Amino acid sequence: MSIRYALLASILMASTTMAQWVTHPARRDFRPAPAQADKQPAAREDGNNNDRAGGDVVWSEDFANGLDGNNGVGPWTVSGAGGNIWKRTTTGPVGAYTAASARIASTTWQNGFMLFNGDSANCSWVGNTPTALPTFTNWDGSLESPVLDLSATPYVEIEFQQRLRYCCDNPPHYLEVSTDGGATWPSRFLTSSGVAVNQQTTTETRKFNLTAAIAANPANVKIRFRHDGDQGTSHYHWQIDDVRILELYEYDMRMVSSAVTTWDINTAISYDSIRYSVYPYSQLRPIGLNATILNNGSLDQNDVVVNFTVERQGGSVVLDQDQNIGTVAAGATQTVFVNPDFTPPAEAGTYNVTYGVSTSNDDNVPTDNSGTGSFGVSEFIYARDNGTISSFEDGNGDGGTLILGNTFYVANSVDLYSVAVALNNGSEVGAVIVGELRNPNEADFPVIATTPEIEITSSMLGGTGSSNFTQLIFDSPITLEANLDYMITVNCFGNIRIGLNGTSEAQTSFIYYVSPTQGEDWFFTTTTPMVRMNFNPTVGIEDADRSNGAGLGQNIPNPANNTTSIPYELEESTNVVLEVHDVSGKLVMQVNEGRRAPGAYRINLPLEQLNEGLYFYTLRTDRSALTKRMSVVR
Repeated sequence: MSIRYALLASILMASTTMAQWVTHPARRDFRPAPAQADKQPAAREDGNNNDRAGGDVVWSEDFANGLDGNNGVGPWTVSGAGGNIWKRTTTGPVGAYTAASARIASTTWQNGFMLFNGDSANCSWVGNTPTALPTFTNWDGSLESPVLDLSATPYVEIEFQQRLRYCCDNPPHYLEVSTDGGATWPSRFLTSSGVAVNQQTTTETRKFNLTAAIAANPANVKIRFRHDGDQGTSHYHWQIDDVRILELYEYDMRMVSSAVTTWDINTAISYDSIRYSVYPYSQLRPIGLNATILNNGSLDQNDVVVNFTVERQGGSVVLDQDQNIGTVAAGATQTVFVNPDFTPPAEAGTYNVTYGVSTSNDDNVPTDNSGTGSFGVSEFIYARDNGTISSFEDGNGDGGTLILGNTFYVANSVDLYSVAVALNNGSEVGAVIVGELRNPNEADFPVIATTPEIEITSSMLGGTGSSNFTQLIFDSPITLEANLDYMITVNCFGNIRIGLNGTSEAQTSFIYYVSPTQGEDWFFTTTTPMVRMNFNPTVGIEDADRSNGAGLGQNIPNPANNTTSIPYELEESTNVVLEVHDVSGKLVMQVNEGRRAPGAYRINLPLEQLNEGLYFYTLRTDRSALTKRMSVVR
């Protein structure tokens, strides 16, 4: 079962009915900088007549002596209301929501590391048993280094190892830098960028260029790791170890991050720019391929070029574009976008994106000059998940209320035929699910339309790695208007497990369930539910329903009253006629579709003239005749 995250309540009103917007702080998905190579250029001489080379360790700390320091300069101190929460330890964090197995696996963890255990501090303890306090404190506490004289090496970066988890608002983890001995802290870096709420990270190495941050006075530098209480986050933990300050190489152009799209909830006016894993033909539009580059060297870099290459897997290159940036100053960061815009072709497949940065200077660390990404294109599927089940959500697992789904932006008007959902093994056979279309921009996400109830069968289920999707088909296709946001959910009645795979931006995927601490309400989740839109008019046509170049699906709804919709598909150009017969064989209705090109179609059949009873409908083409039955009720 996945973890749920609290939904914040502020709403930004816009000009149309479908344009009210839930707005919250952004969480952009940037990858950590890759590990730096060990390549060593020839030593160079600095202004203090000290022979130094890029990659040299200027200062380091492994916390073997805790706050007393093991760095050759001096002790660490703590500050802030929660400063005393910082402790040296060799064991993992504990608390009401944390297990010791979350211990950092840093290079020197066995001789000690520093831990900010907000979870434990928000508990009462009886012996070794923690109980979460009814009201959590959003702790603010800093771990401060001794004063460092970096005047001999003003071009440096800091690297450290960390492991963390936080709840339930904005990430609170910052590296802050002072050049007046700790009187002020004007520079700070978010150390948990790309880490979603409630996501348990593995041990990772983070790096930050300090050149600009220490430029005011490199002789009087302090750094601190601050758990910022103003971010609304009370727990879980933050572990720090193996801090090093390294002299920069002369030439090191680094790709800090690369992305298929960008998302900033503070500036976005729709869900257009969130990451979609699969775009259907009808929703293809320019996507914001971008890369953030950093001149991580001590000298300016000349003739900088960022390349974007998109290749269809197993096919051809569809984009190979250079962006000429010119000169990038030492320590400067720049985000570069594809320009002109790039719209994927209407050709189904997986598209792999390669990002690269190059320069006329010989790069001392060429291994950090690239990035990758991918997205898919499908004729009818609109998806945000990664395609195969990696985990599941079952609410409380007790058959109680569970509604789960994703938001989508519709760029071009299209008919929605079904909601696709991946159901995990362990779901209750015979339990019921319903697909729902909702308005995500109004309070409580009101329902626009629902599918008929579907009882779960064992054939619908799949385990880890499964891509078995069940289609929840609307009685009639729902026309989605252009340039609007929509939300697709699955409503569960019984013990049902919905597959998960992927990371959602905060406030873009949602769950309604009964929280043991916050009651029954809407929450957001940053683990992507495998709930998709399907625009295929022939959804529901099985392999057994196809013959000689044609396929015929079951009418929807069935039983039907005034109208019903009959899906069919053609693999070749042919004449098409639909016939309806009663149980005696009498022809009671005929629809001549004329000659149709290959593709997917639907016939909306009026039934007012038919009496209640059982009927058979037959699709006739030049090479086939396919028949199904339907019921008419009055």
